Amino acid sequence: MRLILFLLRASWRAALVGGLVGMGSGIASMGLVALIYCTLSNPGAASLRVVGLFAALCVMVLLTRVGSQMLLSRLTLTTVSRLRIGLCRRILESPLAHLEEIGVDRMLASLTGDVGLVAQAMNGVPVLVVNLVVLACGLVYLGWLSLSLALGTVVFLVLGVTSYWFSSRRAQLYVWKSRVAQDVLMKRVRGLIEGVKELKMHRERRREFFDEVIEAQESVRVSQFYGDCLHDAAIAWGRLTFFIAIGLLLFAWPRIFPVNAATLTGYTLTILYMMSPLEQIVGWLPFLTWASNSVAQIDRLGLMLNDGPVEETAAAAPMEQWREIEIAGLVHSYRREGQPHGFALGPIDMTLHPGEIVFIIGGNGSGKTTLGKLVTGLYVPEQGEIRVDGEPITAANRESYRQLFAAVFDNALLFDSLWGIGGADLDERARRYLRQLELDQVVTVTDGVFSTTQLSRGQRKRLALLTAYLEDRPIYLFDEWAADQDPVFRKVFYLELLPELKRQGKTVVAITHDDRYFAGADRVIKLEEGKVVEAFRHEIVQPAGL
Repeated sequence: MRLILFLLRASWRAALVGGLVGMGSGIASMGLVALIYCTLSNPGAASLRVVGLFAALCVMVLLTRVGSQMLLSRLTLTTVSRLRIGLCRRILESPLAHLEEIGVDRMLASLTGDVGLVAQAMNGVPVLVVNLVVLACGLVYLGWLSLSLALGTVVFLVLGVTSYWFSSRRAQLYVWKSRVAQDVLMKRVRGLIEGVKELKMHRERRREFFDEVIEAQESVRVSQFYGDCLHDAAIAWGRLTFFIAIGLLLFAWPRIFPVNAATLTGYTLTILYMMSPLEQIVGWLPFLTWASNSVAQIDRLGLMLNDGPVEETAAAAPMEQWREIEIAGLVHSYRREGQPHGFALGPIDMTLHPGEIVFIIGGNGSGKTTLGKLVTGLYVPEQGEIRVDGEPITAANRESYRQLFAAVFDNALLFDSLWGIGGADLDERARRYLRQLELDQVVTVTDGVFSTTQLSRGQRKRLALLTAYLEDRPIYLFDEWAADQDPVFRKVFYLELLPELKRQGKTVVAITHDDRYFAGADRVIKLEEGKVVEAFRHEIVQPAGL
């Protein structure tokens, strides 16, 4: 029912039209059954008019069945497409901190598994509608033949549906357990793919991790098995009730109430015809149940996304010309995994000016990366504010503020295409940077697309730096960029690349541990447990011995 409501919510008009066309198919199908029954009852009454009516009903069944399939299939596919695109758009519009709270695994499971399952289930909705109409028309026809027999058939139908409902309620519990277990399995699979190197290096860790994978998969398998068994038992019982009804109709009913042979023949023929639609409906119900649970998961994800604020992404006036960025009293707090107490960063007070190099240093967990996300506008501070030339950064202009920055984070994803970067000479500029970053022998660029991104971690960061260069923004933020570079290129980064950006009037904010090169910064800001404990200036002096 949740799936049908989901479909109606998407476009009730299209669903109504498709349903009406499907009703026409069901009515025409039962018309054929009635015509066949009448002809069998009185073979001599077959005339050209009857033959013409039979042919017309056949054509109507064909056209309405195909028409309803096309209309509802188009509706379902369009609905699923809008659903997936809507979730993607909502993710892009949600604040980063809120997305991190939801978790990558949960969003990935819904965007791939849940949406895909809903798509497959909704493709069966047209057939479901037609079969439901066939059942309804069949019951009406049975009532026309004999009201008492129709009531007896309805009793058995209600009995079968009720028994299926009780069985399916228990089955849905196992289906839900299977869906929850799939989230855990997805998390384990991601860990397997992303951590395969670490697992290969540690036998005991690999063994225990693989045991967790087996346990998660076993939980999915067992839950699905019990759910399938209960559904299959319910389907078998529903099928059996029809045969019981036929048996009682043939053997018991004539002993209680007199029924002529023609009526018995019509009833038997109609019930046998109705068995096929009923089996298709009941056979599809388990899949619809799984899809219904997926709709619930998608709704939950949508509600979680909707619970958070929506970021303003409309185009606003750019902030290309600026003289000072003032960070005043910034505070951000969050709960660290495995720790009972939260972590608070701040209050932070600092300023940025064009053409300076600022290093942010501190131990692991001191809040450096969090500060970088606050400075770039990815996190919204709980207290304090950021001002550009005295103008506070708010929800209305935060999108424009972010466009001041080109950032390379420590765990940044490297895209294989230079989306959003224009210019007729884009490929030539990219090739020039490839040579400068010593990547021209392993990567080529054509029409803004890299030939490969399957590189070492250090090379991937260089390619990300190339993208940042091409963005050509006033401020560059680097999060432990040099940590994965060899000593030679690390030296190039601090003594050549950063000074070159400074000469171009760019501002550089670098999160780093390389104390050997601290002298190359205009200012060094040290964090400890989320607090600024030391901030000092350096004259730009090349480190001795280099």
